[in-house]
Amino acid sequence: MKIKTGFAIFMMFSMMIASTSVVYATPTVSIYTEKEIYSYGDFLSFTIQVSEITGESAILYIIDESGIKSSAIPIPVTELKTEVPSPFPFESNVYPLGLYTLEIQYSGGSSMTEFELIDSGNIVIPLWIKELAKYWHNGAISNKEFAQGIGFLIKEGIIVVPETQNQKTTDEVKIPEWFKASTGWWIDKQISDIEFAQGIGFLIKEGIIVVPQGQGTSGEVKIIDVEFKSFIKYLKVEIITVKI
Repeated sequence: MKIKTGFAIFMMFSMMIASTSVVYATPTVSIYTEKEIYSYGDFLSFTIQVSEITGESAILYIIDESGIKSSAIPIPVTELKTEVPSPFPFESNVYPLGLYTLEIQYSGGSSMTEFELIDSGNIVIPLWIKELAKYWHNGAISNKEFAQGIGFLIKEGIIVVPETQNQKTTDEVKIPEWFKASTGWWIDKQISDIEFAQGIGFLIKEGIIVVPQGQGTSGEVKIIDVEFKSFIKYLKVEIITVKI
């Protein structure tokens, strides 16, 4: 009788332990990118998949090739599968070339994935220029202010243009209406960054936008690397939850 009682107690505690281990098991989490190689102008997109919903947010870290780690980026998890596309493309003045690691932590579990950023020759105009262009296109700032913004890019070497002797010193800046129309198309993504940059190059060549002396020795308009900023500065993610 004592043996049976002892066996029953043993089985009861075994079941309790087994039950407890199931309840408190660490949820699994995985992360993967849409592709393994990105280039300037591409949009980063990754997916987070979890085994269960705990009510906690996932925490994302982005690590560059030199080991610099971003601050924690909380991502709400309300479904087993969460897609996270960036609304902004990779820019050369924000993201240096190389290998990047995405590290995700969720309710005690963690996972990593890697992708490589390469330069395939794409032209990508900085986002703040697009914001400036919107203000100018809507009449909120003057031609001169818009031209100064473009001039700043040239002075800082963000945009490299052919040198031109057709320079103007007048304070009056007249930008043709066709370029304002082209700017509207660019804002609406109807033309590419390279087509918009070519329009800027034309204005500079004609002396409508003054190029600082000593700048722009190239024969083409292009974007070049200037500095490393936080990887996540423009990763203002839009969360998409997918029921599976």
